[in-house]
Amino acid sequence: MIESIFEGNKYRFCKDKKRKYWLGISGKGGLFPGVHCVAPMSIWSELQSIAIEDGHSKADFMLEKQEEKTKRTRAPKKAKGPSISIF
Repeated sequence: MIESIFEGNKYRFCKDKKRKYWLGISGKGGLFPGVHCVAPMSIWSELQSIAIEDGHSKADFMLEKQEEKTKRTRAPKKAKGPSISIF
């Protein structure tokens, strides 16, 4: 569990397979969003640098590469044959 204290407020880093974010844990005032609310993105880099100074690896903050999905090939369009258009 990665936690950082920024301007007297405590934040925790959370990471899923698809996204990463910082949650407010405790504190008051300033940029503190509230307990269990996502912190403003403007302070995420500050929180990360504080965590790295505390001994956490920079690799802990990286998301795993997702596999590329295979693209579907489109079906060929029908040839324009003789047809009647009524407008």
